[in-house]
Amino acid sequence: MTGAAAHTRRDPLYDPLAPEVIAAPHAAYRRLREHRRVYWHAQLDSWVLTGHAECRRVLGDTAAFGSDFRRVGEAVPDAQLSVQSLDPPAHSAVRHLLVSALHVRSHTAVTDTAARLAAGRLDALRGAGSVDLVSGFARPLALHTMCDFLGVAPPDGPGFEEMSNAIVRSMDAGLDPARAEPGTRARAELSRMVGEWLETAGEDGFLGAARAARAQAPEVSAAVLANSLRAVLHAGYESVSRLLGNALARLVDDPALLGRAMARNALDPLVDELLRLDGPVQADARVCVADSELGGRRIRPGEVVVLLLGAADRDPEVFADPDAVDLNRRRGAHLAFGRGAHACLGAGLATLQLRAVLSALHTAGIGFRAQGPAQYEPTATLRGLRALPVAVSEPAAAC
Repeated sequence: MTGAAAHTRRDPLYDPLAPEVIAAPHAAYRRLREHRRVYWHAQLDSWVLTGHAECRRVLGDTAAFGSDFRRVGEAVPDAQLSVQSLDPPAHSAVRHLLVSALHVRSHTAVTDTAARLAAGRLDALRGAGSVDLVSGFARPLALHTMCDFLGVAPPDGPGFEEMSNAIVRSMDAGLDPARAEPGTRARAELSRMVGEWLETAGEDGFLGAARAARAQAPEVSAAVLANSLRAVLHAGYESVSRLLGNALARLVDDPALLGRAMARNALDPLVDELLRLDGPVQADARVCVADSELGGRRIRPGEVVVLLLGAADRDPEVFADPDAVDLNRRRGAHLAFGRGAHACLGAGLATLQLRAVLSALHTAGIGFRAQGPAQYEPTATLRGLRALPVAVSEPAAAC
């Protein structure tokens, strides 16, 4: 979570890095929303939004709320200038380039690859007895699927994982300033790595397609392209691995859920509900660039707004019985992938991958039983598991 400044005083309503909030944030979200949907959070030195309507409004209004903090005079490290942090019109050129490159592989090809890799990972779990579904399934699957899509070999050794973790932790620098500099260094190093891949990747992968597309977009600098491709890689790994881990945790808690969805031919509604209930991106930030009003509060230029997307996606004004899985719920209302100009580029890929994993899990007939509590990473902006220890059984009677 990014705020204009960090304060040591903990907010009594919402302390994002408190262990109890890391483990179960939605009780805090409810308290905050019931108190005030647009709330001044002293620790973050920012407005915090918990309502669906308010978050959707900010996401869709780049004229009043920007991702590029340079619009209010703030310095932004070069390593952070990417499709995620630029606003139109600069943002439009790089996003168009990336979108054109995304079409290099069909949805069918992506689905087939994800299904094949998921089935292989599940086969490896047969007879394992016990496993950590995070390190033994979700994270390697997300990394290999993403690298296959990019057209490169998965990186070896701990270096990539260390860089990725530093970037995720730095997203909470507004709460813990010590996390900022390691994240900046990691972004620069990962952009350098992606830049090297960009020069050597084959033409049939996303990186090769992006390299070819840049010839038609000379206004996109090599540095911004490398940073943007780094952002795509990082989101495709971290966000998707956390999405898969969160989904698996819910299936461990409710072993019959997947079977109920498959029996009703409701796999897509289940995917939508898992995204709404347990999406990895809990927060996003914008800076106000024009006088605005949200929830009866005046927002002034230069002030930061933190959008608690995890709270918005359980707003009872939009979602009846918001904490429950409802396979009959109207689809597409959640904000798990954002909205507007900065909506997640890889939303379709993430959805296809989760769907492929659920389908493969049902076909494999493997069941999981918790062998200990789910352990969450101590991060607030991206929510995900550090470990999910389970016993593996087959066939899964509940499914």
